[in-house]
Amino acid sequence: MKTGTFLDMDMSTAGQKLGDGYRWWTSELSGMLPVRFQRSGQRLRGAVIEYAAAGGFTEAGEKLASGDGDSGGSRVGTIVIPSALALIRDVRLPALRTAELRKIVSLDIDRLFPFAAETAYVDVAADSGADTRVAALPKDQARAIYDDAILHGITPLALGIAHPDDDRLEFDFLPHMRADGIAPPVTNGRAFWWSVVALAFVANVGLLIFRDVQSVRRTAALVEAQAPAANAARKLALSVSTEDQARAELLRQRRQNDPLDMLAFASRTMPGGAWIQRFAVSADTLRLSGYRQSGVDVLSAIRQSGRFQSVRASTADVSAESGTGEPFDISAQGRPK
Repeated sequence: MKTGTFLDMDMSTAGQKLGDGYRWWTSELSGMLPVRFQRSGQRLRGAVIEYAAAGGFTEAGEKLASGDGDSGGSRVGTIVIPSALALIRDVRLPALRTAELRKIVSLDIDRLFPFAAETAYVDVAADSGADTRVAALPKDQARAIYDDAILHGITPLALGIAHPDDDRLEFDFLPHMRADGIAPPVTNGRAFWWSVVALAFVANVGLLIFRDVQSVRRTAALVEAQAPAANAARKLALSVSTEDQARAELLRQRRQNDPLDMLAFASRTMPGGAWIQRFAVSADTLRLSGYRQSGVDVLSAIRQSGRFQSVRASTADVSAESGTGEPFDISAQGRPK
């Protein structure tokens, strides 16, 4: 079954795509730098093998003997050719990335060099100057150098012209030769293993996300399973809170309207020569009725206590005067607390 996605790729194709993406990403990042900070060319890799204009290869000043080409490449390195074998010129081009400059130059070879576009490999070297250096190497010359290198048992990592000031290649024609089918495509085992590491990292992140999602789902299921018990506990807590509030209110009302406290107050306040026959308490209202001896002022005694804001004598329901004293009936309204 084909999905029409990247899942249909084999490992080699996927690795190549990842490599192309990595090279595109790094080129985009380097292209964002100012031109003066961009370092053109690449460092000489492996053995540095020089190709003489008259033919033949030398390494560290020693000439290499030609082999039969069956050794599979006993030397791996960079082939440096003389600048006289290529045509080099400075061209005024816009400030673009090197890859884009190569595309522009490849479309304008006929105007820049005295031969057709399909007969030469062209490379550019952008530097901090106003002009861009462009080099063209005839394809026949490049093919002859590459075939000669294979006969000498050399596996080229790069083939180009060295920079005159440091150990870098200013121009590299080997990528164009690979694209043209003359040289085999590069096989980088390190890139494959790095792609494996990247895939493992992505898989690890995906596994962590999956485990986190599963943990959240388990927590949600546990919360849902405990919902009835939690609701019952909340109802019970609400009931207990309501009961506590009712008890607190009852205690407050009892403190404000305690009949025993009012009875004790009446006993302390009542002057000598007076006695109570009727005692009634309702909320903050006190009513006292009884008898007093002549000259005893019960009304003044209650007023002077300062506990009531309104104290008055009632004329209704007053008992008849007895032989032991005069009757009194007093109503008192308590102060708000």
